[in-house]
Amino acid sequence: MISLLGRRSISSVPSSSLALGFAKHGSPNSVLSVQRITLDPPSPSQITIKFLAATINPSDVNQIQGTYPILPAFKKNLLEHNKDEQFAIGGNEGVAEIVHVGKNVNTQNSWAKVGTRVVMRHAGFGTWRQFSHATPEDLIPLPHPSLPTEAAATLMVNPCTAYRMLLDFVPLSPGDVVIQNGANSAVGQAVIQIARTRGIKTVNIIRGTLSDGLPRPGLELLKKKLTDMGADLVVTEEEMRSRETGAKILELGNGKAPKLGFNCVGGKSGANVARNLENGGVMVTYGGMSKEPVTAPTSLLIFKDLQLKGFWMTRWNESCDTDPEREKERIKMIRELSELVVNKQLLLPEVESVSIKSTDDLEIVKAAFDKAMRGGSSTKQIIQFA
Repeated sequence: MISLLGRRSISSVPSSSLALGFAKHGSPNSVLSVQRITLDPPSPSQITIKFLAATINPSDVNQIQGTYPILPAFKKNLLEHNKDEQFAIGGNEGVAEIVHVGKNVNTQNSWAKVGTRVVMRHAGFGTWRQFSHATPEDLIPLPHPSLPTEAAATLMVNPCTAYRMLLDFVPLSPGDVVIQNGANSAVGQAVIQIARTRGIKTVNIIRGTLSDGLPRPGLELLKKKLTDMGADLVVTEEEMRSRETGAKILELGNGKAPKLGFNCVGGKSGANVARNLENGGVMVTYGGMSKEPVTAPTSLLIFKDLQLKGFWMTRWNESCDTDPEREKERIKMIRELSELVVNKQLLLPEVESVSIKSTDDLEIVKAAFDKAMRGGSSTKQIIQFA
């Protein structure tokens, strides 16, 4: 029998919470608002959590716009000032701390105690808020107390996506090569660093020009940054068209082309990745930043037996609910990624935090979303409530 000592809160549970969300779908800067929501008393089987930090990801923006496959539910009886108005709380990713544990929470969940930091088990929880009630089934405890808050808040989407794509599609051995576009994205940076710890080499494609055709400022500094992370070859989209780059890619693989490619851009950039794969190679698409369709020459499908696949981290996480072995794999993944961060083998992207203190702080929220939606930035925007 596990002692309940220390599992209960030592202070009263709040009756309200600040939250960031929207009453209808649309452009973030048009529909977002900071509201004070009511927080009903928790049931004896619930845990109360306080969010320490939550991220703004592209999927969050798509949810606000109403274009994402999973959308947060609009609910009434949330807003303190207007119970009849519907409101949806945004945010899929974040880290929280347990501040109260109900007396009927199963004692087999030994981690369910005040002070434990947790992440969300499912997308769509609504992490842009101060406080929330949850059940143990909603939460996953973090394995490392020394994991920085910002790293914990950004762990479950981008690093996990990189980890799964490297492990799940093609058996890779030390010395093998993978190629990716969008290499300066959060996923791209994680791919570089996780691959390095496994002895896997990476070819990394970045944009060399802006949308207006002008040279990209700080291009050489960006190349150096990725190289310092462990990238073996960093080239621009324009450089990918040269025979010299093709020769460098083959040289990197000791005469063998990459067997695995990651595409988050689409259009011509995705085709560049596909063309450089070996016979029977696999290109995994996990994003579409260019908003152009994924295309591949017919010859690659017929004569090189190219395989085109897709990956969505949310779908993989959902599968853990019905597959105990996959759930064990998820816990192992979180532990390994946390260890890489703590050991400084995985440096997560720089973050910029916006602190929400009251319902009047909408302008700083809008500024954060402007930065989050700006293409080419590798800085992650994080929401924190004071």
